[in-house]
Amino acid sequence: MGSVGIGHTSTTQPDVKQRDSLQLRRAPASTLHSVVSFVAHEAQVDVHRHHCFQIAMSLHAGFSCRLGGRTYRDMRGFIINQNVPHSCSAQHTSVLIYLVDAESYLGWQLRAILGGEDVAELEPLLTADRQAHYFNPGNRLLPKERLHALAAEAFDQILSHSKAAHNAALDSRTADAIALIDARLSETLRLKDIADCMGLTPERARHLFAQDTGVPFSQFLLWKRLKRVIEYTVRDGRSLTDAAIESGFTDQSHFCRIFKRMFGISARHLLQNSRFVQFLDPLT
Repeated sequence: MGSVGIGHTSTTQPDVKQRDSLQLRRAPASTLHSVVSFVAHEAQVDVHRHHCFQIAMSLHAGFSCRLGGRTYRDMRGFIINQNVPHSCSAQHTSVLIYLVDAESYLGWQLRAILGGEDVAELEPLLTADRQAHYFNPGNRLLPKERLHALAAEAFDQILSHSKAAHNAALDSRTADAIALIDARLSETLRLKDIADCMGLTPERARHLFAQDTGVPFSQFLLWKRLKRVIEYTVRDGRSLTDAAIESGFTDQSHFCRIFKRMFGISARHLLQNSRFVQFLDPLT
């Protein structure tokens, strides 16, 4: 598999162009920004769940976590499926986190690796020399540019194990609906708006959208708005209050409740605490 890098899909895959020309199933433009990644130092995260896929990989010592009701100790890394409740205690290490949109091309690759399981451990997916390279205490001291390169390389190594069909992508109507959501995040969006965009009845639109993305429209919309807040605060330096309102949340308290539910920690701790968090995508 060619390098895709963090947050970007390959732009040279002939199968994508072929699908478009045949008017079959296509990947939405939003997959170009389908990954949020960061390094969390000495993290303690409460139970939470979200609609995206998640990869967590230690940069040196093992960590403990609870995934889908099962406790794991001295973990080096894992891929976790959508909507699986999980918590993590990594107080003596640094953990590289990737949050990957489930509907994206990259999400389809992770879906194939998981094969319907809640969790896949990373160690069987990496050769011994790659494990020694990634699970290295010196990695936590790398400058951001080199850490970003390491993260991109590790991501590609993990995806190389995917056997997803090249034509696995969204129904074009769902892709159009996601494009509409991206364009109108700051506005009030209803299921009827999505149904009109898809050319379907609301009930049929609800079913197809959930089938393709793995979550109901309302939860998908919240996730997209959270990602927009992350972009505004991390990349653009806006305040949490302004970013939340501009991303479609009714007020900051509403945003903070949703954020804690989906990330397991407060928004301020993750987005405004550079001592414990280094964002890689979006870049600061």
